[in-house]
Amino acid sequence: MGFMGPERGCVLDQLGVRMTERGTVWRDEAWMTSVPGVFAAGDLQRGQSLIVWAIADGRSCARGVDRYLMGDSDLPAPL
Repeated sequence: MGFMGPERGCVLDQLGVRMTERGTVWRDEAWMTSVPGVFAAGDLQRGQSLIVWAIADGRSCARGVDRYLMGDSDLPAPL
């Protein structure tokens, strides 16, 4: 979605995704946004950051998606 933060006026607004005070996408501890089944990772929810954070976010988010779809997960979650 971009290093400058989430793009406004796009699918996020159409879905009604909750945003934080910093202008990033809000997510819970399982990486799910305020819209059930919609997940966020990387710059979208963290803001500007390094690629290593995006990779760790993506892996942790994948675990959240797996748990949402399968009920549990064996995937590692670095964060």
